[in-house]
Amino acid sequence: MSFIKKHEEADKKKKQNKKIQAELPFFITIVTLLATSGFGPYTIFLKIKDMELLPNVRLESMRILKRIDLLGKDPLIVMTETNERGSNFGDFLNGWVSAIQSGGDVVNYLTTKMNSAFELYESQQSELAKKVETVIETYMTMQVVVLAVYIIITATSTDGVGSTPGPNDIDPLYLVIIMPPAVSALFLVIAHKLNKSKVSELDWKKILMFGIPGIIVAAALNPMSLLPDYNLYILGAALIVSAIWPALKFKNKYQFSLDAQSGATQIMRDVAEARKAGLGPEKCVIRSTKRKDYGLFNPVANGVANKLEWGMTLEDIFGFIKKEVNDFQILINFRVLFEIISAGGGNVNTLNTLAGVAEKMHNIEKEKREKLKPYVMVGFMLIAITGFTTLLVIESITSLGSQLEENEVKRAALELESKSRFELLGIAILVQSWISGLFLGKITTGSYSGGFMYSIFLVGISIGAIVIIQMKIFSVSAIFG
Repeated sequence: MSFIKKHEEADKKKKQNKKIQAELPFFITIVTLLATSGFGPYTIFLKIKDMELLPNVRLESMRILKRIDLLGKDPLIVMTETNERGSNFGDFLNGWVSAIQSGGDVVNYLTTKMNSAFELYESQQSELAKKVETVIETYMTMQVVVLAVYIIITATSTDGVGSTPGPNDIDPLYLVIIMPPAVSALFLVIAHKLNKSKVSELDWKKILMFGIPGIIVAAALNPMSLLPDYNLYILGAALIVSAIWPALKFKNKYQFSLDAQSGATQIMRDVAEARKAGLGPEKCVIRSTKRKDYGLFNPVANGVANKLEWGMTLEDIFGFIKKEVNDFQILINFRVLFEIISAGGGNVNTLNTLAGVAEKMHNIEKEKREKLKPYVMVGFMLIAITGFTTLLVIESITSLGSQLEENEVKRAALELESKSRFELLGIAILVQSWISGLFLGKITTGSYSGGFMYSIFLVGISIGAIVIIQMKIFSVSAIFG
């Protein structure tokens, strides 16, 4: 039992250290900026204790403060003892204490650690982008495999080319009909933990309320055979309509997020430059947030300027920003800025460092997005080509089989079967295209809601392929007919 308990404690400690590690670059940044402004360790921990944006570091800070206040220990001793946990957090505190006790340049040490932490953070984000690229490449490979399976199954189960299943056998085609949607759904789950969103997901209840009725109607019309020649088009239209509202809604949210990221970064830089000119800290913020070139972020930025002019507290203003924005990096930048101002205005070096950190974080995220953009186009091309090729090959093989049949009755039966198979495969391709759009959206924006726009385009491309093949605009069987 003792061994099990020790193992559980070690596992718990490992998980906690991992959570702290994710917050460490931002913790070191805050410590560096506040230390540059002249604050000591105890005061810095007091300020971090009120920062809900860093919950795990905040918890550690509260523990340190309790040991200082309740046990009456020296802050430096408590910070050194934290190293017993064996975490990077403890190692950083130990180095901080050593710099203070040795009489060295504390700010230089903290700045060096901050730069190292962000280099590591950048490396982690780059590694994450590579993992995402690997998942996309694997997904594309699976699409090709599914295409090959389709062709093999059709070639070996169609009369005139292979043998037809017996009356008591299950048609292999039905077994593989769910493969494309199933593969796409599987990769949706895999992508869930790879790319975290900075934009909250849309309300799925509203999405379902908007999209489900049309899909239900399309599904009901199919077996009723009221419009047998248009079943695929009705389903495709229903899938497109179901994605219109969430696509437009998310587009605005995502654009706001991009504008907020670039706008907040520009505000940090403008505040630092205005401070160099000798303006007061509040006037620097007012001057920077009054600009009108922040896109959809303008109402929030201008709201900050108005509230400062009305005399509202920085805490209330931060609360206003937090209601409008949920991006962690934007919130942490404004939080640190307001802490610096409330603590005495902050010197030029402090604000300049903050601006540099904000620009670095923004560039890291921007670079990650740019790396993933080409994969969207490749994904579009592959899904479109495999969908078109699958339908073309299936239609051609089944049509050739019926054309080779000399018996009129059997030929009519084969043509009917060919049409039925094409419709089933068409349904699978349409559903796969819709789900694939969600996958691409999750990969590129970090949010499933970001994929509805891609779903619209992919379903539209699939409908185009169905039109081309059904109308014999391009048909292999017609060439050999």
